[in-house]
Amino acid sequence: MGASKEIRFDGRVAIVTGAGGGLGRVYALEFARRGAKVVINDFGGARDGAGKGAAGPADKVVDEIKALGGEAVANYDNVATVKGGENIVKTAVDAFGKVDILVNNAGILRDKGLLKMEPENWQAVLDVHLNGAFHVTRPAFSVMRDHGYGRIIMTTSAAGLYGNFGQSNYSSAKLGLVGFMNTLKLEGIKYNIKVNTVAPIAASRLTEDILPPDLLAKMNPAYVAPIVLYLGSEECNETGRIYNCGAGFYNRAAMMTSPGTVIGGKKIPSVEDVSANWAKIMDLKGAKEYGQLNDLVLQDLLSALEGKKEPAQSGGGFAAVKDVFEKMPGAFQAGSAGGAAVVFQYCISGDGGGDWSADIKNGACTVASGLHASPTCTLKIQAGDFLDLMNGKVNAMKAYTSGKLKIEGDLMKSQLLEKIFKF
Repeated sequence: MGASKEIRFDGRVAIVTGAGGGLGRVYALEFARRGAKVVINDFGGARDGAGKGAAGPADKVVDEIKALGGEAVANYDNVATVKGGENIVKTAVDAFGKVDILVNNAGILRDKGLLKMEPENWQAVLDVHLNGAFHVTRPAFSVMRDHGYGRIIMTTSAAGLYGNFGQSNYSSAKLGLVGFMNTLKLEGIKYNIKVNTVAPIAASRLTEDILPPDLLAKMNPAYVAPIVLYLGSEECNETGRIYNCGAGFYNRAAMMTSPGTVIGGKKIPSVEDVSANWAKIMDLKGAKEYGQLNDLVLQDLLSALEGKKEPAQSGGGFAAVKDVFEKMPGAFQAGSAGGAAVVFQYCISGDGGGDWSADIKNGACTVASGLHASPTCTLKIQAGDFLDLMNGKVNAMKAYTSGKLKIEGDLMKSQLLEKIFKF
């Protein structure tokens, strides 16, 4: 078996927050060794975020990179402020013209049990970890969008995924970053922006008094860097994933949802009904993960409630796909559109198929053949299945849950279709 192709970052610009030491320093050095131009952000504060900051940590890493023949600039802004996040990204753009990679790594600890957790210690940790990621990611995402490329890595923690005594503030912030990723992955799809999250277990000033000394010695941050760099590379096509990593061990973590059960039928279930069905609710056999909220609502919740209901039998008696789009403007119900401005793109494959768009705005519907430049949502389906759908032989829910109908973009807007078109 031949050696793998070397993964390089020549021409790429990376921002690493909290890069003055620990994990961030290791990431930054490795990005630079592989050709990236790197912004070394570090506020230079204490482990708990206290102090006025210092230039020393960031400057030292910049010097290390330059000694290796790489390119880097320092930034000393605090991610905990909106202005700080904007300045970090501005530093990258001013120095190197763009941002391709962002590693949200900066963090602080203020561990206390809940009853000893003062509000300011709760807020300070959320401000750096969760708000800090927002403050830097928002302007970086804008630059990435304009260039049609981006790789964003969030840093969660096993404490956030699974819990850790005395870290309610840290755990909450870290799991909040997973929620941030889950939505950002959807918003980034059309711009080739991938967003993933790592949960490192490594020796750093944040973990030095949490991990046992013998385990700490094995937790070299260098073991975490390879997966972070892979997620930051052009070769990585994953998005919206979580990875545990440390000491050479790597695995994927995921939020799983059980098949569940419908209780009560047409009546509201009682507490006793829930109790009687508790084993079914708890059973994770057949559990799966969802790519977004709409997959849960449309794929499982509505189809479970729908049960074995027969598909609607109304329809237009269409013999050809093009007939549907010829009649579509006349079938448009302006009163049901509620002033919506939306573009539906239909991509019908197979014999008799083609591409059509329906542009709804100002109470009117304009249908055109071909691909629209910026559709709100795109519906993809085979010609025969599309005719079955339009002729009432199968309902939209069944077509969607069976995989015959695929919907991309703003999936919720697709629910307008049944209301605004009456054939």
